[in-house]
Amino acid sequence: MKKFEYKIIKTKQEGFWDPKIDSDSLEIGLNTLGNQGWELVTSMDTSIYQGATKEIILFLKREIG
Repeated sequence: MKKFEYKIIKTKQEGFWDPKIDSDSLEIGLNTLGNQGWELVTSMDTSIYQGATKEIILFLKREIG
């Protein structure tokens, strides 16, 4: 039977008035994790006032053993 381990990552936004996620850094980080065997399973955003995104949460998994 396959066994998995999981990792949860919360993104950080930069900027006060117009917060943005650094997509280049996120891509580099995900590629690094992918090379370590992690697979992005899904993601979700957490919204705040009037639907603005506070952060994006990434869920990853990789096979153990």
